[in-house]
Amino acid sequence: MSHKELEDVLERSVPFTIYVADGRQFDVPHRDYVFLPPRSTAVTLALPDPAEPDQLRYHVIPLLMVSGVSHNESAHPG
Repeated sequence: MSHKELEDVLERSVPFTIYVADGRQFDVPHRDYVFLPPRSTAVTLALPDPAEPDQLRYHVIPLLMVSGVSHNESAHPG
């Protein structure tokens, strides 16, 4: 996935899921959980830890490993 394609996803301001080439997927509830610096080749996600929801778990994912994104607009009315 290109930097511009991911920026376009973030601009929609709806929940989405990032799919990674190794089979993992990350549910992103809001764009505030994503750090995508200009001209970066990786995206950083700060998502709640399933074992401890009040703690964050950080994931640094090279954009070349992102195999797809699905929008979850129905999960966020507005």
